[in-house]
Order: sequence, then C-alpha cells, then structure tokens
Amino acid sequence: MADAVPLIDLDAAPRAAPGAAAGRARLGAPRPVLVLAVLVAVLVTLTAAGPPARTMRPVLAAGGTAAAAFTLGTDALYTAGFGANPDSESGIRRYALPGGEQLWATSLPQNVQNLTLDSGVLLARSGSAPRMTFLDAADGKVLWHLEESGATVITLSRGRALLRTDAEDGSTELRLVSARTGATIWRRVVDGVGEILNDDLFTADPDRIVALGVDGHVTTVRFADGSVLGEGELGVHLPDQLDGSFQAGFVGVTVSGDQLYMSRRDAGVASLTAYGLPELTRRWRTEGGPTGFVHDCGPVLCISDTRWVSGLDPSDGSVRWSDPAWSNAFARGNGLLLAYDQQEVPESAILDARTGAVRRKLGRTLTIGRLELREDSDAPGRTWVAVANEGDGTARTVGSMQTGAPYGCTASGQYLACPTTAGPTTVWQIP
Repeated sequence: MADAVPLIDLDAAPRAAPGAAAGRARLGAPRPVLVLAVLVAVLVTLTAAGPPARTMRPVLAAGGTAAAAFTLGTDALYTAGFGANPDSESGIRRYALPGGEQLWATSLPQNVQNLTLDSGVLLARSGSAPRMTFLDAADGKVLWHLEESGATVITLSRGRALLRTDAEDGSTELRLVSARTGATIWRRVVDGVGEILNDDLFTADPDRIVALGVDGHVTTVRFADGSVLGEGELGVHLPDQLDGSFQAGFVGVTVSGDQLYMSRRDAGVASLTAYGLPELTRRWRTEGGPTGFVHDCGPVLCISDTRWVSGLDPSDGSVRWSDPAWSNAFARGNGLLLAYDQQEVPESAILDARTGAVRRKLGRTLTIGRLELREDSDAPGRTWVAVANEGDGTARTVGSMQTGAPYGCTASGQYLACPTTAGPTTVWQIP
C-alpha cells in the first residue's frame, strides 16, 4: 500500500481544502458530526449559580469515536484514527482551530499510537512496530519514513530529529537528521549507552546530549554538530534494574543544567555527589542524607525516592527541608513546587520551594502547563479546569468537562484538547 493514500469516507462526501495540491483528495469530517450547540449542552457543565465571566468554550469535536492519538498546534488539531484495518492502517487528519474545518486527511499503512509536532513536521509513530512516518503538517504529504529495527526518535527540535539505534554488539548510534528530508546532519557511535540524561533535551533548543554508559562512562556531545565536549568516569556500574527499594546497591544519576548528580547507597552509606559538565569535575559531596533522583526545583534541588521529598541547597547539597507526605515534587515557577502524595490515585498541592510549606491543596488535580484539571469527587467523569496565576500560585476556574481520562489531555497556547466520555476528542478555547 502506498505511503499516503487518500481516505474514502463512505458516510460523507469529500470536499477540497483551500490550496490543496491537484490530484490529492480531501475528506469530509468523519461522522457522526457533533454540532457546537450539542457540545455546549453536553460536554461543558458550569456552576448552577451561572457561568463565570470568563469561561472555556468548546470549538471542535473531532470524529465520532476516540482518537488513537492526537496533538495540538497553535492553530490546528491533529488526530490519528483507525483505518479500514485497525491493526495495520491509520487515518491522520488535521482540523483548523478555532473553526473546526477538516483541512486534510491521509492514510498510513501503520497503527499510529503517537503524534509529535515540531517546526511544521508531524511525526507519526506506531505502538510496537518500528515504522515512523514524517508528514508535512501543512498538507499531510508524506515526507519520508523510517523502518529500522532498534531505532527510536529521542526528540524533535527546530526541524531536526535525534535518532538512537542500539546494535546487537552493545554500541549505540546517535544520529541527527533533518526532520523534513531525513538527510543526516551528523552521526556518532557511543559504546554501551544505558541512558540519555540531560533535562533540556525536550526543550525548544537543546545544546547538548549527555550519554551515560552502563559502565559509568559519561560522554557529553554537542547537539548541533555531534562533537564530543567532554568525557568522564563515575566509577560505578549501573544496576540492570531498580527493585524500587532505593536501598543497598542503589545508583541514581540525573542531569540538571550543567551539573550531573549521582545518588548512591553503598555498604549502608547514602551519598550524593555533584559533578560539573562536560568534564565531570566534582563540585561537592554529601553523606548520610536522602537518596533518590535529583532534579531542579528552582531555589532548591528536589530529591525523591517515592517515599518522601527533600529540598536541597544547590550550592552544597545540604538538606533545607524534608516531608514524608509527598512522593515527588516539580518546579512550578516563582519559587513554587507542585507536589504529589503517596496515594495510588495521588492528590497534589502547591508548596513553597524554599521551606516545603503547603501554599494550596489541589486535591486530585493534574497540571498541564498553566492549567489545572481537577477531578470532581461528587460527579464521576467531570473534571474542573482552572488557570493558574504564576505570580502567587492561585487559580481561577473557567469551566468543566466530561472526561474520564484527564491524563490524556494536552494543551497548546489558548487550546486544551482531551478525550471525552462522549467519544470524540474535543478542543476547548481557554480564556
């Protein structure tokens, strides 16, 4: 089957999209089509006392069934739905925002489970099969595809794709290619890579790649050209897998900014060492403190082993505060943290990063950027949406939606897209 075959919707007549290339069929929106009035009545529930002055509003319900995958651009929703053969075919569609018109539809000979958008290129990945397809986000045209055993896309950044290919001999090839053409920009083989560590790899413009070998060898590579910036030895062998106890033999290595942190528990002694990159120069070391994985939390370093969270002084690793109420915490900006507790379905809170004090309890809330999605304990399936104030950690509620899977939502700019209990992926405009 060809890489890009126009979909044929037997329930609706196709219509051409403005500017479509000659000979490329465009499809009508898949049925059933939900009108906006029904969306307002069914999908958005506002308080009984009347709607707030500024409320979220639905602008699009894409398709009659849940999408296998979807992602948002600044002015479009992209979805992957099942094709005629769900096991080996998917239909990729683009919808305009806020208007909701379907702009194009393309069929791919693969079961697409993930969509990623960057710099006008849409990457469609399968769940288990190695095939990856790169499409032009503007018109749906297939640009190129990759089907190579052991190959994965680590990240997309500014029109570039970083690929990792693990060989049977234990070596790893890192290769940076053009996301639009597949042309190789650089390639480098590194022995025995266990993990790619740096925390900025998924930002808009990463500057380095930090590769950690299973033997403790660290190699720092420049993202733009693949040149080696520095190397060093941690002097430890990484365990094959963690047993979840964070006890004897634990080794946790993370990278934040220009520092690498190694937390260990060896012969009953817990230690944490900070190294400067790229030469792996030791900055400081502490003993007897908490173990776990370290990450940047603004004024402090957060370290967690899922049983408690501690805030550390970035200059020397000393413990500023510890709290067993939380399993992990993440920087929220302006000296605030978002922390999750120990429950199987966790509740969360906003903390003061410097002291660990609770500023605001959130309940069962998921955050996506500036948005807070809070489960309504009195109405299963309903999720309240609030917009956080980055200055003081407060939030204003803008409405609610019917979704059983808020963890499946994504946000971009003024739009929020979520799977819904009604079936179709729905997009709301957030004031």
